[in-house]
Amino acid sequence: MAAPGTLGDWLSGLFALAREEVVAGDAALLGVLDGLLAAMDAHDFLVALPALRQAFGWFPPRERAAVARHVLALRGADGPARDLLRLDIDPVLVAAARALDARVDTVLAREGLREGDPA
Repeated sequence: MAAPGTLGDWLSGLFALAREEVVAGDAALLGVLDGLLAAMDAHDFLVALPALRQAFGWFPPRERAAVARHVLALRGADGPARDLLRLDIDPVLVAAARALDARVDTVLAREGLREGDPA
């Protein structure tokens, strides 16, 4: 797996070379990309997020929508592609909140304060 700090650069290069395949929805290629992103933990995703946004920003809006439709189909999901492209909240804020949540869980576990832990 690519390091979180370099994944966006790697994707930018891939998109420059294989733009047509990505936009056309090459299942093998999109499956690998989806797997790489899905395998990231919250911290790694937060590290990679700015460069990922820049890499996917390389595509014009219509092509981003086409890629989103292909990813939805790959995952067997139903719904409009715009749901993957637009959030009601800043994705960087969501990622930061998830990272904070993970740190809080770590502290709670260390102190034996998680629900269900023996008193």
